[in-house]
Amino acid sequence: MNLQELETWLKTDGGAAWLENQKKPLLEKRDELLEKVKTGNASIEQLNQRLASLESDLHKEQAVNREVLLSRPLAEKLKQKGVFEVLVPELSKTIAETYGLQLANGNAIGKVKEGGKETELTLDQIIETWSKSEASKDCFKPQDIKTQSTSPDFKGGNPPVDAEYNAARMAAGLPIGA
Repeated sequence: MNLQELETWLKTDGGAAWLENQKKPLLEKRDELLEKVKTGNASIEQLNQRLASLESDLHKEQAVNREVLLSRPLAEKLKQKGVFEVLVPELSKTIAETYGLQLANGNAIGKVKEGGKETELTLDQIIETWSKSEASKDCFKPQDIKTQSTSPDFKGGNPPVDAEYNAARMAAGLPIGA
């Protein structure tokens, strides 16, 4: 049978029926595969939603860990060092950025460049290094005010201490002399 005869035969009822019988299993297989693709796509969508939820949970957990293991200890150490409490939140952020504070194995560490070499420091070492820096000079509470103000020969305050106190209050946006 040549091509011309085949085309003519397919146009007959017998040829059309034979052609439909040949297409039927192919169409069924196509539909089966399309259904699997749809099911697979639905599964992928569910997995993507689950992944997004897990990533969100991870970010929240990291934020909590950072707060508990880094931010709070840093703020507490600054307060213990004698930093004005109103300055602690902003100083905590600044110190964390300056020293690149991170959590490593549940401990806060930061880095300092000295002599072209980068050194890891613990949180205590970072606070000590920062407290000796020029940036920290106006951040500490004066230590002598209570003892001088209760002293019988206290006459109007100690100008250097009052100047530092007033500078710290100004830096914190607080009124002077309050």
